[in-house]
Amino acid sequence: MSRNQSPEKNVDETASAKRQKKATRKKKTSQTKASAETHPASWTDRLLAAAFRPALLLWVGLAGAAFVIGPSLLNFLPDLTQRDEYRLATSQIQIPDPPRWVPVTLLDQVIEEGSLPDEVSVLDEGLAEQIAAAFKKHPWVQGEVTVKMSVPARIEVAFEYRQPVAMVEVLDGFYAVDDAGVLLPPRDFPESDVEAYPRIVGMATTPLAGIGSTWGDARVIGASRIAVALTPWWRDWKLKSIVVPARLTAEQAYDKLEFVVTTQGGSRIIWGRPPGNEHPLEIADEEKIKRLRKFITLSQKGETLKEPWEVNINHLMEITYRPLPVSKAF
Repeated sequence: MSRNQSPEKNVDETASAKRQKKATRKKKTSQTKASAETHPASWTDRLLAAAFRPALLLWVGLAGAAFVIGPSLLNFLPDLTQRDEYRLATSQIQIPDPPRWVPVTLLDQVIEEGSLPDEVSVLDEGLAEQIAAAFKKHPWVQGEVTVKMSVPARIEVAFEYRQPVAMVEVLDGFYAVDDAGVLLPPRDFPESDVEAYPRIVGMATTPLAGIGSTWGDARVIGASRIAVALTPWWRDWKLKSIVVPARLTAEQAYDKLEFVVTTQGGSRIIWGRPPGNEHPLEIADEEKIKRLRKFITLSQKGETLKEPWEVNINHLMEITYRPLPVSKAF
C-alpha cells in the first residue's frame, strides 16, 4: 500500500471492482437467455434429451435383460402340466346325458375318431379347441360346442344332440335323418327301430355326402319337417308314410314341392307344401293338422280309415275328401 493512499480509498476501489464483475456476469446470462429464445433447441435435441434420461434408460435395460435371460429362466421352472391336479383321462370328460337314441359309446367314438390322447393336462395350449373340434366332427353332435376346464382337472363339454325324426327308404335299406335332413349313423339303428319312426318313401337317390351331412335333396328336408309336425299323432292315427314328389328337374324349388301322407288303411292325405314354405296361398300346418284330426274323429273315431279315401287338407276353403279306388290305395 502506498503511503499516499488511504485505507478508505482502497475499500471503495475493491467494492467497485466487485460490482463491475457482477454486472458483467448478469449481462452474459441475459445474452445467453436471449440467444436461447431466439434459437430454440431442435426436435432431435429434445428427443435425445428425453431418450437418455436415467429412469428411461433403467427400464430399457431391465426389459432387454428380461428378453435375453427370460427364456433361459423358464427352463428352471417346474413343469406343472405333469402334476396330477392338472391331468385328466379323456374318458372322464363330462358330456350332456345322451338321450336313448344316442349310443352310450359316443365319448369313446369322439376320442378315437378325433385322435384325442388317453390323458391330457388342462394347462396344455390349445386343448379346448382340440376337444371342441373332435366333438364337432361327430354326426350326433349339433350346433356349437363349448369346452370348460377347471382345476383340479375337470373338463366339461356342452352341446346339443341331433334327434332322428324319420327313416328314408331307398333301394338298399333305410337311413335315419333329423329335421334338417342330416344323415345319421346307420350303425346306431337296429332293424327294429325302422318301424319306430315315420317313413319317407319315393326317394330314388342316395345321400350325396357322408354321415353327418345333409342328404342333398330338398325333398328329404321337406318330408322330415312334415314328420316332425305329425310325430305326436303318427301312431294314434295309424299313419304309414310320407311320399315325396317325383324329381322332374335338377333344380328343386322348396316352395313348389307337394307331399302326400299315407295311412295303414290305404288312404291318401294330400298334405301339400312342407313346413317353412313361403307360398302365400298355402294352409298353415296347424290348420292342416286340425282338419285331419276332425276328419279322423268324425269318420273313424281315431282308427285306421277302413275305406280308402283321398283327403285334401290343403284346400283353400275347407277339407275335401272322396273315396279312393282300391287300385289307387296305398
